[in-house]
Amino acid sequence: MSPPPCRPLAGDRSALVDGSLPPGRRERLLVHLVHCTPCRDDVAELRRVREALRGPAATEAPRALAERLLRIAGEEARTPLRGQPSRRTRPGSRTSRRRRRLRATAAAVAVGTTVVGAGALGWAAAPAAALSAVADPGVRARAELGATLAQLPLVDPAVGAVVAADPADLDGPAPAAGRQPALLGERPLDPVSAVAALRRALTAGGQVGYRGVQDVRTTSATGTLGAAVAVRSVPGQGSTAEVRDALGAVVATSTVPPPGPGRMPDEGAVELLSTHFRLGGWADGQAAGRAAAVVQASRADGSVAARWWVDDATGLLLAQQTFDADGTLRLSAGFAVLEVGTSALDQPAAPTTPVAAVTTAGTALTLSNAPVLSRAGWACDERLAGLALVRLRSDGAAEPGAVHLVYSDGVSTLTVHEQRGLLAAGPEGSSWDTGLGAWTRSGPSALASWQSGDRVFTVTTDGPGALLAAAVASLPHEAPRERTTMERIREGWGTLLADTKG
Repeated sequence: MSPPPCRPLAGDRSALVDGSLPPGRRERLLVHLVHCTPCRDDVAELRRVREALRGPAATEAPRALAERLLRIAGEEARTPLRGQPSRRTRPGSRTSRRRRRLRATAAAVAVGTTVVGAGALGWAAAPAAALSAVADPGVRARAELGATLAQLPLVDPAVGAVVAADPADLDGPAPAAGRQPALLGERPLDPVSAVAALRRALTAGGQVGYRGVQDVRTTSATGTLGAAVAVRSVPGQGSTAEVRDALGAVVATSTVPPPGPGRMPDEGAVELLSTHFRLGGWADGQAAGRAAAVVQASRADGSVAARWWVDDATGLLLAQQTFDADGTLRLSAGFAVLEVGTSALDQPAAPTTPVAAVTTAGTALTLSNAPVLSRAGWACDERLAGLALVRLRSDGAAEPGAVHLVYSDGVSTLTVHEQRGLLAAGPEGSSWDTGLGAWTRSGPSALASWQSGDRVFTVTTDGPGALLAAAVASLPHEAPRERTTMERIREGWGTLLADTKG
């Protein structure tokens, strides 16, 4: 079986045959054709089809074929039928045989012409590409991860808002004015007390009203980015977070509904964390100028994975930090200004300019649906890169065109978006990573996107680059498959028949 033509050049090959390819790209394609036999064969096939499509609807038989048919029929064939006397012919006579052969040959020519015409019509009716183009999946992927983080009970809404923001809109490493350093303390916190502190924080998030400004800093391979985030939480109504740039303009927003079916159960979050990490900490820490318990999650090798500061007075999360395995501080978030209680909420929120939101709606599925989707060809493993599958969603169709998965260990979160289609280009700001076989981009969230067969995979995480690399390596990387000529003709006729029925 010969290799298929190069998929990324499919549009250029078609434009070359149509005569619409710009000069620069035309020259590059011609150089490529010198060395690529499958692409040369595809161009030749496209030219044959287009010539068939440009031909007249009714084509005369070639002259040589016409003369041959006349010789078979004999001299009387040159006389119009209306001028010939009516006569009977004996069955089996030479004239009768000639006429039968003439009718059979004419029928064969008619059938051949019909087949060619039907094939050309099917080719023309089929979409130029078998798959719909997927444009810049990075924007939606950031929004999906930000919305997911905002729904996780141990992540502050300000963090989800920053992750969803465009890295180009975030500031440099200078901390927000007024933020005080978070302190650890001296009195140890045992694992049971650490779990109790986290459960208290989970409860307080939906019961205590507050407003304030958080400073959020993230560190990646491209440097440190961050922003001041105005947050406001009303019991029973949820919370809002607005990311502001250096000039005070709102560049991203996040709205979190009150705890409900869409939110991970509190007990599940604590259990997930305690399953993957050892918990401990200090009972006499401090953050935002307030006394707090410090809960620390440590890896099996003793390295610190994350810390949370839980307010002694209210149970609110005052600050949080996450670390890479080498000890690098990856994320730091904490209040620079905090007002607690109903008096803080009596003041109206400052007017802002609305920011366009990316819709992340879909049909929430139970984790028991994962094996069903796996059997249907979707990548839905229960574990990925050491993280557990905690949430699953599809686009709601009986036969899904997109599936969204969330993996977490309680500290790092990773999302996988699978969508049927053809990746039109790498996400904005990304670059091709040959080692991973994907387009990648760093920032508050790390992203990778690539084509695998008839699907586009986009992975995002607030975790380290090593986590992203492990997830990408574990997911499919299948070669794209080109449609054959007959597949395109069948698809075109399917479209024509569907339109006729409709």
